[in-house]
Amino acid sequence: MLIVCPSCASQYELDAAKLGPEGRKVRCAKCKTQWHVDSSSDLPPPPSPEETQALLAKELERAAAIDAEVTAVAAEAERLIAASDEAPPEPPPVEPQRRKPAKGKGKGKLPKASLPAMDKAVAVPAAIAAVGVVLLLGLVWQRQAAVRAAPQLAGLFAAIGMPVNVQGLTLGAIDSGLIDDGANRFLVVEGDVTNIAKGKTQVPPIQVAVRDEAGQTLYTWTTEPPRSTLEPAELMRFRARLASPPEKGRTVQVRFAAAKDAAPAGH
Repeated sequence: MLIVCPSCASQYELDAAKLGPEGRKVRCAKCKTQWHVDSSSDLPPPPSPEETQALLAKELERAAAIDAEVTAVAAEAERLIAASDEAPPEPPPVEPQRRKPAKGKGKGKLPKASLPAMDKAVAVPAAIAAVGVVLLLGLVWQRQAAVRAAPQLAGLFAAIGMPVNVQGLTLGAIDSGLIDDGANRFLVVEGDVTNIAKGKTQVPPIQVAVRDEAGQTLYTWTTEPPRSTLEPAELMRFRARLASPPEKGRTVQVRFAAAKDAAPAGH
């Protein structure tokens, strides 16, 4: 179990079996402060192997569904491209025959036929529309590359029910709790990180935000993951701790920190 010095906030891992039913006194190696540690703990129990396996199976099933969806979109794009290549060639323009003017009347000129111009007026917008459809399907097919190049597209894909996970990682089984030893309060946040990508993936720092009842952020900080990389379909458990959390905090939000947020920060 984790214990924290009430004087200097130094943290130590202690075997709970050594505390006994009534707890025991411990002393901080840094500031020499002594305090009593009770054997009970408010920390939530770790997930069972069955719960961990069920979560992993759910994430893998979702990844398979995404792959099937991408494959279907790619097949439809290839079908449209093949159909446009097999379209019959446009017939040559019809040259109207000139008629001789009637006798006794002045010579006049017949207006040029407008059939070719009408064909072009219809063909050009149709071709532009076909190219637009192909480009849109290609954008959906390669939406991860599109979001990497233009992050603002992530909101568009999410709005049409096709969210993009550029990092290839998911956060799940998030749990949080408060520990109060009588002198200090500590917030402990735990969760799972799962690699749903097809290759080895780098795990960025994890950012935790404490929010009030209105959803306003009171404090944020980052913690390093237990391991810096994950193999495909691998899952790991992380834990973040905060001493003296805000009194008005009601909920926590956990996400992967961006590069500019890599250092611990709060407000």
